[in-house]
Amino acid sequence: MYKKTLAVLAGAAVLFSSAVFQITDETSGKAAEHEYRAADLISVMDVFLGKKDAGELQGNSYDFDGDGSCNIRDICLLKSLLTEKTAGKEITVSGTGELKAALKNATAGDTILLAPGVYESSEYGPKAALFFSGAEGTETAPVTLKSADEDDPAVLKGTDPAKGIVLYITGDHWNIENIICCGAQKGIILDNSNYSVIRNAEVYNTGQEGIHLRDGSSYCEITGAEVHDTGLAGSYGEAVYIGSAKSTDGYVYECDNNIIKGCTLGPGVTDECVDIKEYTTGNIIENCVMYGGGMSAADSFVDIKGNRTTVRNNICYSQDNDKITDGFQVHSQLDGWGTDNVIEGNTVYFSGDTEYIARTWRGSSCKVSGNIRVPENSSSMYRAYSGSTLTVEQE
Repeated sequence: MYKKTLAVLAGAAVLFSSAVFQITDETSGKAAEHEYRAADLISVMDVFLGKKDAGELQGNSYDFDGDGSCNIRDICLLKSLLTEKTAGKEITVSGTGELKAALKNATAGDTILLAPGVYESSEYGPKAALFFSGAEGTETAPVTLKSADEDDPAVLKGTDPAKGIVLYITGDHWNIENIICCGAQKGIILDNSNYSVIRNAEVYNTGQEGIHLRDGSSYCEITGAEVHDTGLAGSYGEAVYIGSAKSTDGYVYECDNNIIKGCTLGPGVTDECVDIKEYTTGNIIENCVMYGGGMSAADSFVDIKGNRTTVRNNICYSQDNDKITDGFQVHSQLDGWGTDNVIEGNTVYFSGDTEYIARTWRGSSCKVSGNIRVPENSSSMYRAYSGSTLTVEQE
């Protein structure tokens, strides 16, 4: 039990490495001479484990609970005091320069509040990003970027839909809420960002994709997003893109266990509403509404190339776009990928009688159930090409 507790606290020492607090003498009101840091947490643990004599400790007493000894209670109290000093700060910004500075200097637990207005930039940073942060949040202290007034969301804007990224994040545990991103080649990109949430964001007028989870980004959630009018300056224009094609270099391909839910994707999306790349596993697309009006570089709402992808309870409207031949497609770009997928409970509105709810290509596999085609046509529900497996469960 103690070993497990100490292991957790040791991790906390790393987490709170920048935290500092002073003990105040209650009788004099003066600050004690010693400032306590994360290193002191390690020292107290060493005393408790017998690795160090209490006399070796510098500064004030480590007997925080006043019982005359250094024990597990003192360790927990010290951790608690350090934790209080890492609760983060709230920063309100009202201009482009202030926002860039806040993103650059963000630390775990910070909340950056965007005052209503347009934050426009034509100055490009890492990966040609207009607004960038590599700050790392934690499970208990995420970094939050959100509009101060959700009814009047801030607009992050570029000046050229053929260039750059509006918002580029490379840290874990971010919450991005109630903001608008537009006017660059890409809207929001999370690279190597895990356990991050994009909530109620709007992305539009991008040259290529709207939102991209890339470079190993996993366990992320995109919820309540509105993505429309993408692909204005190129052959790519997905609303949401997970992973990277096998032909690309320099990125971790495995972007796993992400959830896209409750989003409105389209119209004006020139490519798929959602593109799930090879090497990805366990991603979920659910309860979204997708519009096919304006789709020109793709022929389905969702393209699946990963494994164990679940597409469920979505509603798709082709909007009389004859480019759309299927609701959902499953491909295998290389051996062992594009398998064990599930497509269930979706409703797809087509303009004709020949489009399929789901279609599978050689090497791929999926199970389908409970899907509804409008107009109804039992002969145009599913199609499986030779070498693929499409299992129809009870409809």
